[in-house]
Amino acid sequence: MNILVKAIRWTSLISLPAFLLTIPSSPAMAGSIGSCANSLINDGVAESAAAAACSDALEPSLIASCVADIATGTDIKGDDALQSCYRVRRPEELASCVTDLSSSLAQGKSAMALDNCRRSLLPERYAECTIDLTSIANISSEEAMKSCITAQFYPSEVAP
Repeated sequence: MNILVKAIRWTSLISLPAFLLTIPSSPAMAGSIGSCANSLINDGVAESAAAAACSDALEPSLIASCVADIATGTDIKGDDALQSCYRVRRPEELASCVTDLSSSLAQGKSAMALDNCRRSLLPERYAECTIDLTSIANISSEEAMKSCITAQFYPSEVAP
């Protein structure tokens, strides 16, 4: 019994400092939040909204890069991009989806692309579906976006 108690004491002496080393330091977190807020402000987001979004985000750098990609690659304002980037699980895929659709489809469809990419569970697959339907099936971009977001066709219905 004495040996077991000594083993538990030694284990606790070793594991507690090792655990404390894995916790991120607050200056590192503050730097990423500050750079996120600075990037968002440069992309046209209001200071209070940028501060709130970056301080609340799990990965502030992903939010900032998502907004930057959408704001530079489309005609969407930074505030609108922030609302969408903040509400998705995959901000990088959202930015990729929106920029791909905006560059491939008719002008003026960026807002619809942003909304549909945000609603999609797999934004990159949604963008691929929409682009393929507009180029191969020769249907309008609005109809392709609606068809891909509803996902009414299942592989068993289409494949022989």
